Amino acid sequence: MSMIAAANPASNAPVDALANLKDIHLPTAVSWWPLAPGWWVLLALFFLMIALAVILYIRSQRKTSQEIIVEQALHLFHQLQQQSLSPKDLIMALSELLRRTAISLYGRDEIANLAGDEWLHFLNKRGSTKAFTNGVGRALAEQPYRPDVDYNREALLGLTDDWLKKQLLSTSGKVSAK
Repeated sequence: MSMIAAANPASNAPVDALANLKDIHLPTAVSWWPLAPGWWVLLALFFLMIALAVILYIRSQRKTSQEIIVEQALHLFHQLQQQSLSPKDLIMALSELLRRTAISLYGRDEIANLAGDEWLHFLNKRGSTKAFTNGVGRALAEQPYRPDVDYNREALLGLTDDWLKKQLLSTSGKVSAK
């Protein structure tokens, strides 16, 4: 030891003071439960986003199923156009096709009880036209029950095609090129 260190007892004091210190006492650990309010808000937002995604998915699927219904009806309509049906058979087939399509799209409760002018008014309303009650579409309500069938075949086919395409337009926002 050097003479200066032995003569100066204060130089050992810091070493002794450090030896007298005790360890730091840590606070108790914070529990993860119960969650802080901010986490509850985040959880609520997360579940709301999941619910919104599910609702949007279901709506898009429903819309897609309606598009499929109308596209199938258009396909059947084009098959009817290709067939050589008698005027009475054609009008019966067109009436059945329109009714089945309407029931599939708008529900049995709304459509099944419609007949005659009520049915034609429904077709007018959903087709944004007046040709069913005031034009060639009137044949759908009158001609199937007459012994002599007389109507403009091409005009009725065009009216039916337009009605089906308007249903596709109303369900999807576009018209199929089929």
